[in-house]
Parts: sequence; C-alpha cells; structure tokens
Amino acid sequence: MTAAQWKVCSVCRKPIVFGQTYYACSVSTCSRKRTAFYYCSVACWDAHLPEARHREAWAEEKRAPAA
Repeated sequence: MTAAQWKVCSVCRKPIVFGQTYYACSVSTCSRKRTAFYYCSVACWDAHLPEARHREAWAEEKRAPAA
C-alpha cells in the first residue's frame, strides 16, 4: 500500500486513492464493516454478483475520504 492509497479493489486489486470515486454494493451483507468490499469500477462490482447471488442489488457510487 502506498501513501496515497486508501484501499484496494476487492476484485482486480487496483489501488483506490484518497478522493477517488469508488463503488460499493447496496446489499447490507456486502457493505458491513467487517466484510468491506470496495470496487474501483462498475465492471468490478458486476464481477462479484455471480458468487454473491443477490436478488436485487446495485452499485452505490461513493467518494474515498480526503487524505
């Protein structure tokens, strides 16, 4: 993890830097603090759907905190 990196994408492992837009799953079990899934793009969020088997889900656009 570099100094400018906040988290990494849960699918592709690309860095999510401070202040960057990222995506989170709308389902409560995916957005818990303990599981904490973060996605760098909607495509990465979409990649987790087959294994998650959600009935209704969408990607919530969020912004990483400032450094």
